[in-house]
Amino acid sequence: MTEYVGLDWAKKGWFGVTLRDNGTPETDLYPSVQSVWKNHENAKRILMDIPIGLKDAGKRTCDVKAEGRLKPQRQNSVFPTPVRNAVYAKTLEEAKEINEQYGFSITNQAWSIALRIREVDEFLDQNPEAIGVLRESHPEVCFAALNNGTPMEHGKSSEDGLASRKRILFDEDESLETVYENAVETFIDHPSWARRMSENAKDDILDALVLAHTARMDEANLRTLPEEPERDSTKEKPLPIEIVYPSR
Repeated sequence: MTEYVGLDWAKKGWFGVTLRDNGTPETDLYPSVQSVWKNHENAKRILMDIPIGLKDAGKRTCDVKAEGRLKPQRQNSVFPTPVRNAVYAKTLEEAKEINEQYGFSITNQAWSIALRIREVDEFLDQNPEAIGVLRESHPEVCFAALNNGTPMEHGKSSEDGLASRKRILFDEDESLETVYENAVETFIDHPSWARRMSENAKDDILDALVLAHTARMDEANLRTLPEEPERDSTKEKPLPIEIVYPSR
């Protein structure tokens, strides 16, 4: 049974949505990328909202292209990925000093996920067979593509932002509404005394859901930013530095 997975970091773990060609959808909260791979190493495609592939110098072209595609409303949802040595720095001050040698600084948002970037980078070092299956995507780029190329007007955590993203996604596939509602009930609403995700994590669920929906598309219906990706040459297999998104 073919599986397609979308992953988004949700503070306590990787929230994942698994869609299948013929089978019941699945949602779960995974403590690590390794645990995701253990459960889904036979998946056809796993899309993650995390930088995959690092440069030794300068900005990644995929980040620059994504920011341009999301102007003027949502460009702030994209931030320059730090260079490799900055990602592996021990402190924010050290990381900033390294990155500023290449003409750009590190945002607090970028530093806040540096551990997650390192986690994925080290995982691919140890599991080169995952390269080509585990790929980077960006929920806002996907939503814009599904919205006829127009970036979303409202922030994803606002009431209007949640509503507009749900409308676009559920118009694509009405069965995704049930997946979303079940995930909210399981991970956010009940039981309140043992909540696995915060009340503000509904946007994380939608992000993982749009990535899973994108992962399920035929390769012919997918595009990458940039069209000719750069490569991370530190890996055993060539690793494209790209952002995957729907072609329409």
